[in-house]
Amino acid sequence: MTHLAFYVVVIVLGILSMGFQLLASRLLSPYFGSAIDVWACLISTFLAAFSVGAMLGGTISNMTAAPRWRWQLGCAIGAVVSLTLTARFGRGLVDSIAITLEPGKIPVLLSCAVLFFVPVLSLSAFTPQCVQYLASRGTPPGKASGLVYGISTLGNIAGVMLTAFVLIPHAPVSTLLYTWLGVAITSLVALLALLRAPLPSSSP
Repeated sequence: MTHLAFYVVVIVLGILSMGFQLLASRLLSPYFGSAIDVWACLISTFLAAFSVGAMLGGTISNMTAAPRWRWQLGCAIGAVVSLTLTARFGRGLVDSIAITLEPGKIPVLLSCAVLFFVPVLSLSAFTPQCVQYLASRGTPPGKASGLVYGISTLGNIAGVMLTAFVLIPHAPVSTLLYTWLGVAITSLVALLALLRAPLPSSSP
């Protein structure tokens, strides 16, 4: 049952990550359009956040218990706070950047970095920790990595399809951003509880 809850959380985090990219594009489009250069800036920002988050998460995974827990809590708080700021002030920030700076790639990149880099980085930091969770409970490391990244990618696919074809056509982006925030809080609380759970005893 615990493993089932774990896999559900991994899928949900995958849905949040890629669905958030589509919401980000809708947040930017009224100010910068949806041309290829806008998508290039957006995708590059998300990939950079995935990369830094993965490296940070790998480092956290190898820490001893007390500092690991502090960093895990810090990443969760960082994700929640940054998602809250994006939901509450995102449109106004993009508007200010678009008005203040000359048209071009710089305002697009700045908007992406300010609004999306930290939440994606914070969420991505948990993926290597999920691999460590399975590996520390007896799953071979290679299999643990394949399971987590494979299941997370299925969540990514579901996030793209659900967001593009169901959510965006039927709800304002502002409402969906708050929905993302609520789901992220619930998922992170569940994941932190799982990561904090003691290892099963190896004694007979």
